[in-house]
Amino acid sequence: MSLHIREVTKANWRAVANLTVADEQQSYIESTAFCLAEAMYDTQWKSVGLYDGDILVGYAMYGINIDVRPEIEVWLDRFMIDRNFQRKGYAKRFIPLLLETIQKEYVTDTIFLSIIPANNLAQQLYESFGFALTGEYDEFGEAILKWIAPIQTKLNI
Repeated sequence: MSLHIREVTKANWRAVANLTVADEQQSYIESTAFCLAEAMYDTQWKSVGLYDGDILVGYAMYGINIDVRPEIEVWLDRFMIDRNFQRKGYAKRFIPLLLETIQKEYVTDTIFLSIIPANNLAQQLYESFGFALTGEYDEFGEAILKWIAPIQTKLNI
């Protein structure tokens, strides 16, 4: 099947809202219902469903984060694979697709995200794609990571 990203709309928001992570991951990310509400009222965020063919397997939220620092920065603010589809390689397959999508949509070669410091698996996953800790923390105590596009994937701006 083919992996693709679909914007959250009136047609799929309920299915997206029902996505959830494993019990031991609950403290690492907000519920998708909360994320959808946040994106509805903080319009700098875009909510998307992550699909394998017609099957919804995950969720992401990205956009220009105006809350952390005064600089204009593009963030992959939320990323999750539903508990029923974890350990099947989806995270490793969707991150490059999300990076490419965000890079093109915002015409940027730099993307930020943040993680709960205790979430070692997420940190290892993101670092495997070139994200690096900045040494900074957001207002919630989450560690900030930064990705800069490798030379061969930089946009021709």
